[in-house]
Amino acid sequence: MITDSKYDVAILGGGLAGLTLARQLLQKQPDMRVAVVEKRAFPVSETTHKVGESTVEIGAHYFGEELQLKKHLTDDQLPKFGLRFFFKDAWQTLAEGTEVGGSEFFSAPSYQVDRGRLENYLQLTNTDLGAEIIDQARVRQVVIDSSEGGTKDTNHQITFERDGVPRTIESRWIVDASGRASFIKRKLKLEEDLGHDINAVWFRIDANLQIDGWCDDQDWQQLTGKVPRRWLSTNHLMGEGYWVWLIPLATGSTSVGIVADPRIHPLPTINTFEKAMAWLEIHEPECWECLQPNVDKMQDFLAIKKMSRGSRQVFSADRWGLVGEAAAFLDPFYSPGSDFIAIGNTMVGRLIEEDLAGRPIEHLAPTLQSVFLTLFQNNLITYRDQYPLFGNPRIMALKFVWDYAVYWGFPALLYFNGKLTEVGFIQSLSRGIEEIRDMNLKMQTFFRSWYEADPHVDAGAAFVDQSEIELMTRLNAELRDKVDDETLKKRFAANVELIRDLMFEITERVRRLQPTVESDIPSQSASTNRLCGVFEALEI
Repeated sequence: MITDSKYDVAILGGGLAGLTLARQLLQKQPDMRVAVVEKRAFPVSETTHKVGESTVEIGAHYFGEELQLKKHLTDDQLPKFGLRFFFKDAWQTLAEGTEVGGSEFFSAPSYQVDRGRLENYLQLTNTDLGAEIIDQARVRQVVIDSSEGGTKDTNHQITFERDGVPRTIESRWIVDASGRASFIKRKLKLEEDLGHDINAVWFRIDANLQIDGWCDDQDWQQLTGKVPRRWLSTNHLMGEGYWVWLIPLATGSTSVGIVADPRIHPLPTINTFEKAMAWLEIHEPECWECLQPNVDKMQDFLAIKKMSRGSRQVFSADRWGLVGEAAAFLDPFYSPGSDFIAIGNTMVGRLIEEDLAGRPIEHLAPTLQSVFLTLFQNNLITYRDQYPLFGNPRIMALKFVWDYAVYWGFPALLYFNGKLTEVGFIQSLSRGIEEIRDMNLKMQTFFRSWYEADPHVDAGAAFVDQSEIELMTRLNAELRDKVDDETLKKRFAANVELIRDLMFEITERVRRLQPTVESDIPSQSASTNRLCGVFEALEI
């Protein structure tokens, strides 16, 4: 039932991005009038078919701390045992291949999130906070006042159909969280091709598929402790041009996905459950064998072409914004989706708060958008043209260290300290941020050049224990430290130096192994030897 027709904020979409934004706004300003317009009926099925079940540190911090959902995440979801990666030939067991992951949990927590369960919880608690949840509503028209003859004092309009009856509401702010429907992006023609073409299929099986039981080697089983717990990781089965995910859900189901570069594994080879199973039998036979007894327990299946999506604009001083997949989506690898929900929601929330307080946002909106899109484009570098490398354990094990260091040492550090919306603070770090971007661009190019020089490496029996890599455990642990501005600036500067040193250490060691690798990174010895154990495990 609609109790009002005028709101401060109308959110299109009652999925994860929209519901978390509503909670965020109402926790800060309980008297704000917030409407969420959603096409599904609540409660949704707990096996809601959506990607985004695996969180990493920024998203987990946003859910757990900023939105005060930690009790729900702890009691009703699963703890995540980090990201874990397996490289092996089809005939090898997991113990005979290369595994990259931790033997202990990292300090900053992350979670495996059953989306349906979380969204139902958010819908109920948001209603208690005062949000108007308008479900079973199909949006028919969105009128953006600034683009259609309105003035600064007019409201946006949303017309939707509910129970066969058309209704219209007005709102000062409109935020599009409608996922791939992307009402505002389509209306204003903001789509942007990212030059990163990947496809994905995924399905859920009503069974707890524990990877710990795939190999009976006792030494391998106890590398992560006496109690089996690899299954709590987001497990990645890696191969040239693809990766397969295995994610456990608190309802007892397991999410299984295949993400692939179509130049190597075309979508028509995996776009039905039967084709996906046949593909797994060839490329990941142990996974196929585990699934075989459970094929009758398949709960759903979805195939998506061209998963990555961009947008030329995400925020406007004309009082609209795009968040979640309605704004942009990189790639499910490294689970960044919830991170960009957190960042986007935090930024648009700041704009809404400033505007409703009567303060101008003409300069703030484009500035925050610039920060958001810069973070997005910097992260895109990590993925673009990198899928061919995914079957090479030597390259990828070092790329993981590099990518984690850049992530924890820069955006995660600033987000945990609440600085991504503080424009002046961000600008004070501009030189270091630009250096990190330049180094990341050069290193991702270096990894591709290394692959061209040495594309195929057999995955020997090795466990690269990330819990034993001091720079990784330290960078992660430092995320939990709340520090003052001056200390934060010093820590960021130290991270820039660490990342620079890491660049020289990796490139110099690789050049000894492969002198023909082309790179514009100067030859320079690192001041420390942080990765000796990793190099030895990988025979570099």
